[in-house]
Amino acid sequence: MVSDPEEIAETLRGLARLDLVELGQQAVLERIVQAAATCCGSTGGVGLLLLNRDQQLRYVAAAGGPRRSLAGSQVRLGEGPSVDAFLQDAQVASRDLAGEPRWPEFRPLALAAGIRAWLSAPVRQGYGPIGVLDFARTDPQPWQPRDRAAAEAFARLIVATMQLATARKQQVLSPALRFAVEHDARIEQARGVIMERERLDEVAAVELLRLQAQIEGQPIRAVAERLLSRQRH
Repeated sequence: MVSDPEEIAETLRGLARLDLVELGQQAVLERIVQAAATCCGSTGGVGLLLLNRDQQLRYVAAAGGPRRSLAGSQVRLGEGPSVDAFLQDAQVASRDLAGEPRWPEFRPLALAAGIRAWLSAPVRQGYGPIGVLDFARTDPQPWQPRDRAAAEAFARLIVATMQLATARKQQVLSPALRFAVEHDARIEQARGVIMERERLDEVAAVELLRLQAQIEGQPIRAVAERLLSRQRH
């Protein structure tokens, strides 16, 4: 059962006050994910996936159940709600996976793990998603507007937490977290390369990056990193 909106708001305020120096970045992220599982009634668990240097989504924190293998299966199969939410930069939900026509290969794996309902919310920066926050339930039930709003709020808090740790420079982020946090900065670097090479303004340069990403079916970060890699040679 999802918590009352006021309770969720109070939980979010408390999480935002956590001491990053005392607890450490990873511990804070794990507390946020655990709170998300409790507040959103995710009986099947909650998992945070971030884009890694291999351009694949990888779990960095999970709570409420061993669901890491399901995320790995989605990446391997190239289908599933987490993959769709990341590529579409939009929430993707299923109220009952047993009758879900999408993801024909992922569906039986989720059902075998006891998962019946799923919600994936993109974790995004200014230039698009850097990861996905997954919510799973063991009973089929619709995802209400307040479920979706809560998922969005927790996803925003995760990005704000990582950015705050970087801005304060109070600790060294793990390679996985640093890669995710640098998402916008790397795209802006690639944008600058395109602006100089093609004589385009900022908006047109970013749109060119987005278009190339769509054509290739790749994250915009992957296109940006390839361009920057070529500049070094």
